[in-house]
Parts: sequence; C-alpha cells; structure tokens
Amino acid sequence: GSALPRRRLILMRHAEAAATEPSVRDHDRPLSPVGVKQAADAASQLRAKAWIPDMVLASNARRTKQTLDAMAEAMSQLEDVDVHLYGSLYTVAALDGQTRQHIEECLLEVADDRMECVAVVGHNKGMEEAASSMAGRPVKLTPASAALLEVAAA
Repeated sequence: GSALPRRRLILMRHAEAAATEPSVRDHDRPLSPVGVKQAADAASQLRAKAWIPDMVLASNARRTKQTLDAMAEAMSQLEDVDVHLYGSLYTVAALDGQTRQHIEECLLEVADDRMECVAVVGHNKGMEEAASSMAGRPVKLTPASAALLEVAAA
C-alpha cells in the first residue's frame, strides 16, 4: 500500500520589526526594510523546498501581516491562499506554554483533511515554545525563521 499522507506544519516567527517608538503601539509596529527582505528570502527558501502552504493562520499584528505580504511577493502561490488572522495569536505568545494548544485549537477550527501544508506566523516567545514542544527538542526561531514539522496524517 501507499505510505500515509504527510501533514506539514510551518511554524514561523514574523520578520524583523522596526524599532519600538513611543507613539506606535506594539501591535502596530511595521517591518523594518531588513524584515521585508528576510520575509521574501524565507518564502524563497520554502518554495525551493516545496513547502507551499495551503492555508495560513497568523497573528493580526501589523508586522505579521506585512511578513505575509512580503512572502507573497516571492511566492506567488501565497496570493490565493486562505489567511485566517487571529488577535489571539498575538496575545497568547506572551503567555507561558499556551501557544501550542492554541494553534492546535485554531487548526481544528479551520483546517480540513485536504490540506497538506499549513503555515502559522506569529510571535516569540510562543512560537519557539510551540515549535520546541511539537519537535520534542529546543527550537530557536530568529526573525523570519521557521520550524518545518512533518507528521504522518492520522
């Protein structure tokens, strides 16, 4: 028989944000010019590895949305993908050890069996915690870096 289908999960930290300014809420911080390039480079690497998301879950923070915009410039497939924005992915990232469970709950809500690859774009420390928990070992996520996790579909 054929091997079980694989499910792929991309856990990604947003690209580098502009420096904090007193007049700008953290939620509204844009990407820096370096961050825009980082996001495009990350998308090019994912494309080269053929990790093309069927769907994206992302924090609704400005820097996360801009990360996705910059990635779509380098990976045209992203332009047609359903993107689900969650304010909760922004807030949960600051809480100890809760991001993995929250991501799993969001996935159950919106993902379906046809999806082979889903990307989640969020914030540290939660994204590192979730990636480390799912990988079973410490994972470090620098800006615009991603943990690529593959599991056999149930």
